[in-house]
Parts: sequence; structure tokens; C-alpha cells
Amino acid sequence: MKLTLKQIFGYLSPRCLYGLLRRRLWRSINLGVPWLTRQAVEILDSRLKPSDVGLEWGSGRSTVWLAHRVAHLTSIEHNVRWYNRVKKALSDKGADNVELLYAPLEAEDEGQAEYVRVAAELSKASLDFVLVDGRLRDQCTEVALQLLKPGGMLLIDDAARYIQHPYCCPQSPEAQNGHPSQVWAKIAMQLEALAVRAIWTSDGVTSTVFYILPAGIV
Repeated sequence: MKLTLKQIFGYLSPRCLYGLLRRRLWRSINLGVPWLTRQAVEILDSRLKPSDVGLEWGSGRSTVWLAHRVAHLTSIEHNVRWYNRVKKALSDKGADNVELLYAPLEAEDEGQAEYVRVAAELSKASLDFVLVDGRLRDQCTEVALQLLKPGGMLLIDDAARYIQHPYCCPQSPEAQNGHPSQVWAKIAMQLEALAVRAIWTSDGVTSTVFYILPAGIV
């Protein structure tokens, strides 16, 4: 998402600058934590179980961190250099419970990009959690809702950029006067219809939202 001049100045506000400072300090003290909000990391750490099976779009610090807390993780990455870097990190840490997949963003014959399609081929209602923290987040979120088990947990990082919420970051739908895509508008309606439990977290700059699906969802 390309920043406009207005959004750039928004990140230079005292509120955002204070949030950036606090976030940088916390990450420097807590090396290796995922690049999510502090509260999101704490919630994840308390909710994840050793038997959980999950998926993430966007590999990085979160991949190794999650690998040490769950039974199995599928991680999808579109950048081949970053893919190789994460692959080495997993090997160095002995994390053999991660299926790290390289999948380009380009779509073939105007179809679904491999980046999304490789996850869409997983069994429906088979995952305990999905973290959407990469590219094509609207398409990935649509697929994620099909893959989660009843009671499963969906996380979307930088969520206030895409979904209406009182927390307004410089790139939020409220700041942009509407959802950034029709797919996000559709997802917002679907989440409301499913009556999911939403937990919003923020560090004053970005936000991470948790959606907990009802235990009885089909």
C-alpha cells in the first residue's frame, strides 16, 4: 500500500512518534518476538497450545517463535531471499515442524495467485489459527476463514488499514473514507454475520486484531 503525503505526516504526529519509540524499545528488549503489537504477542503466548496446527502468510520472526509453541506450522513467503533467510533460521534453531513454502505473487491466466492458492488447497476447517501478515491480505483472509476450525483464531496484522474500527491509524479505512477494496468490505460483512469475537490491540502506530470464531461455526 503506497503512502500518501497526508499519511506520512500522520505518522509524524506526536502520538505515532511516541508509539514508534515505545515499540522499538520493547522489541530491542524482547529479541525474537513477532513484529506484532506487544499485546498481540502476549495474547498469542497465552492462547497457543502445543497441539495447535496453524498457518501464516509472511515469514519472519514469527515463524521461529510460533514453531517453538505449536505442533505444526505452514508458512508462506513470496520473497525468495527472505524465504532462504527464514529457512536457515529454522534450521539453525532446529525447528523441523514448519513447512516453509515459497509462493510467488503473480497469478497465472488471471487466476488466483500461487501465494493464495497453496493455502486454499489445505483441508477446510483443519487449522487452529491463521496469521495474515504478508501480501494480498484480503484474498488470504477470505481463504483463512474457510480453513479455521470451529473456535479457531484468525489474526490480521495492521488490521486498522483495512477494517473499520474506532482506532484510526493514518492508513485506516476511516482516514481513506472507505474500505481499500471490495473484498475487505465483503470480509467485514462476513465477520459480522459470523458473530466472531474480536480483540483489537494497538501500539499507537499499527494494530493487530484477533477474531475468535464461534465454537459452533460450520
